[in-house]
Amino acid sequence: MILFSKCMCCLADQQQRFVEKFDDEEKKAAFMKEVMSLIGSKGSEYNAPWLSAEITEIREKYYGKQDDILQKKRQFNEYLLRLEEELKKKIQKEQDPLKEALRYARIGNYIDFSAVENVTVDDFMILFQNEKDQIDSAEYENFRTDLARSDNLIYIMDNCGEIVLDKLVIQELKKQYPHLHIMAMVRGKDAVNDATMEDARMTGIDQEVSVIDNNSSVQGVILPLLTKETKAIFDGADIIISKGQGNFESLYGCGKNIYYLFLCKCDLFTKRFGVERFEGMFLNENRIKGE
Repeated sequence: MILFSKCMCCLADQQQRFVEKFDDEEKKAAFMKEVMSLIGSKGSEYNAPWLSAEITEIREKYYGKQDDILQKKRQFNEYLLRLEEELKKKIQKEQDPLKEALRYARIGNYIDFSAVENVTVDDFMILFQNEKDQIDSAEYENFRTDLARSDNLIYIMDNCGEIVLDKLVIQELKKQYPHLHIMAMVRGKDAVNDATMEDARMTGIDQEVSVIDNNSSVQGVILPLLTKETKAIFDGADIIISKGQGNFESLYGCGKNIYYLFLCKCDLFTKRFGVERFEGMFLNENRIKGE
């Protein structure tokens, strides 16, 4: 498990970098003091995504909402929607379209305004050209086996834009495993650039499968915050696909049959898994080694 103390240091550093662009030193000091007080008051049951949501409330109190994020979310959704048919054709040319769709969806995890500074379309498109980027074959075979014997699947989405690529995975799952009942989960409220119900509708996810939400603005899934109905759906899932670092941080250790799909975008994750930045991971909850 990623150490709680390191996560807290990372959160504090993020806020410090955020306030560096402002001039009012007293305001910056007051903001950081309140942030540090919040962090110091929470126990290890508060994972980084949960704490980050509460820190966002403090930041908005001092500096207001980042209104440009909604515009950027729409831009990335629209950009990926324009690419959708082209990417779908490329996926279908592969020997294993599902495996390639998973790879594309994982690359889409780059679109993360909270973990990647200055997200650009150019840098994002370069990732598609990385020939070394492959889905782990052994874990993929386990995934295939689980899909064949499962009845209910939840696909937990992460960021805007990338959910168009998630849709391509869902379409392939429906084609190859028609017996599967698939549901998608998004954020219940605005959470940086994470996908909400509005994004699901904009990108057509809701036309593919039923969509539920995490009942909060947390960039992850906090089980005690789910509604009773959603928690029952979660508990009834035979297999779960979980996109992004935030979902990993909030769910790892819960014991469910979860396949985590994400890019390692920060030092905590690159050191945790011994990989380079932006290297892709495809891991099962019950087969992750080490702490």
